[in-house]
Amino acid sequence: MDSEQAQETSERDQLWASLRALRQEIDLLAAGQFDSSDRQRQIITVLARIIVAEMDYRMKDAQPE
Repeated sequence: MDSEQAQETSERDQLWASLRALRQEIDLLAAGQFDSSDRQRQIITVLARIIVAEMDYRMKDAQPE
């Protein structure tokens, strides 16, 4: 693993760890408990961005160099 890959892995780990603070709210969303609040919209937007970034990372990681 080169230094760039190590940095990306560290950043991903930090990002996923930071989601622990939102766990309770994420659990409510996962259970279908929506109240259409600005807070929920913000969380959904953040989660969508994280998913897109993770998908991009995995796609890039799967490509042969």
